[in-house]
Amino acid sequence: MVTNESENKPSTHFDAAVKLKEAISYKNQGKFESALTSIDEAIKLQENYVDAWLMKGVILGQLGRCVESLKCYDKILEVDPRSANAWHLKGATYSMLSRFDQAAECEVKAIELDPDNMYLYLSLATFYQKQKKFEDAQKCYNDLLKQKPNNPQIHYLIGVTLANKGEYQKALDFIEQALRLKSDFTEALIIKGVLLTKLGRGDEAKLCTEKLLETKKETEKQPEPEKPKPAEVKPPSPLKYYFQREPSSAQNPDA
Repeated sequence: MVTNESENKPSTHFDAAVKLKEAISYKNQGKFESALTSIDEAIKLQENYVDAWLMKGVILGQLGRCVESLKCYDKILEVDPRSANAWHLKGATYSMLSRFDQAAECEVKAIELDPDNMYLYLSLATFYQKQKKFEDAQKCYNDLLKQKPNNPQIHYLIGVTLANKGEYQKALDFIEQALRLKSDFTEALIIKGVLLTKLGRGDEAKLCTEKLLETKKETEKQPEPEKPKPAEVKPPSPLKYYFQREPSSAQNPDA
């Protein structure tokens, strides 16, 4: 009787997914070396497993092994040159090495592939700021503003960029708009005070300090919210694993 060996063989893709799920569990426990071991086992089973290479790159970056991390993203881009996530993560890794010009080049490619991802524009603007390319950074924020005109964080970031260029009055206009949209925006209040001082309007700057103190007192008066009941923890799907820093509510342009 002839048996079909493939019927007795477990799916290598399934086994690789199980190993990656195991790696996610180790990563969540802070056991990064164990996570890397499981990822390597997953890659042995499925060489072009993009999600495994993504996670490996992320973990190596967290461990400060940026050169090895970059090789992981290069591997992904060999398999899928149109992976916006890989280009973004490659750019983020270059930024960890203070190679902001290369970081910006990668982020531009990521935006070309995923033009609706607002987070990519924020990252690119940050890389331009690091290079003191304030005009380029401002263009990124202006592109965001067209899509999210009522987002206070974007107005704030444009204001900061203009302040870095020494255009204090224009910067103040954007900061004040941010505060109109979000009156308790602490960082914007601080920058407003600085700008007013730069413009020789010290009395108005003092009002910003008073407003900051009022905001702080109001925050301290507010009762702590009740802690929600712990929800059932479900392991993340390894096939949908993507690493992306989650911005705070003030920084999220989709807010």
